Amino acid sequence: MERTAIEITGGTTEWTSRLSLKKAMERFGEVIGCHIGNRGVDKPVVRYVSGEVAQTAHQALRKGEIVLDGMILEGDWKPDRGRPPPEMRKEPREAEMTSRDFLTGMRARRDRRSRSRRRRRD
Repeated sequence: MERTAIEITGGTTEWTSRLSLKKAMERFGEVIGCHIGNRGVDKPVVRYVSGEVAQTAHQALRKGEIVLDGMILEGDWKPDRGRPPPEMRKEPREAEMTSRDFLTGMRARRDRRSRSRRRRRD
């Protein structure tokens, strides 16, 4: 599987915008995703359409050729977290009632009542 995501490890500040980062990284090819996350906490991630384009951008980052807001960007491949094994994945809960089920049930009960405004007197 080819790598298409690059994690930006340096050269960004709290004021770096997602659009400016995306524009700087689009020099190498089509960017399909650019995620900044919580500034100062998360590392920005740029995802390319193909591995070839990502490889070119990665090489430019390693050489220090990409400058954004006067700072040289640094980056490396985004670590692959992988998917959890099938037995670790959460299974849908069948027995629990969701808020949608609750509201749908209330609507059904309300629809059974008479829609007339006048009260019945027996």
